[in-house]
Amino acid sequence: MKALVTVTHPRKDSLTYAVMDRFVEGLKQNNHEIDLLHLDHDGFDPIYTVNDEKDWMSPDKIYSPEVRKEMDRIAAADTLIYVFPLWQYSVPSMLKAYLDKIWNMGLFGKMGEKKVLWICLTGGDQAHMLKYKREEILTHYLNVLVSGYARVKESKVELLHDTLSESKQHIESLLDRAYQLGLEYK
Repeated sequence: MKALVTVTHPRKDSLTYAVMDRFVEGLKQNNHEIDLLHLDHDGFDPIYTVNDEKDWMSPDKIYSPEVRKEMDRIAAADTLIYVFPLWQYSVPSMLKAYLDKIWNMGLFGKMGEKKVLWICLTGGDQAHMLKYKREEILTHYLNVLVSGYARVKESKVELLHDTLSESKQHIESLLDRAYQLGLEYK
């Protein structure tokens, strides 16, 4: 299976990147082909312009080369994986810009066979996320509002909780979980 793995974090020495590395390691052990996109470091331009919009009067619209390139990467992949931290109880702005620009109407109806996995790192523990329904809201947003709108085949959110923990054992368990997710991913 060909996996497009997209990571979003400005620091390459972050836990988000470490989780992505371990997940990819598991995917490779599982014999998946990997296409890796670093939104913050690969030159992705998050500015959304009129050229990025769907033209309802022209279904054969030609998108900018940057947008077309990323749409083609999605089209070539069997599965899409996004690894990101939870910021302000949502996706980071760079990922939101990517979703707006690349998952736009140019891909509408063309993602029906795609699977999507959202790996989200949360600073809060699971009890905190559940108490304020933040887990429910985020899962609904990603699985229903984003993935459902794009009509993907399957969408799943995997939350890695308590990422601000000072416990090395806990952080290691999160990295082990990321590896297992990649190893078991089908």
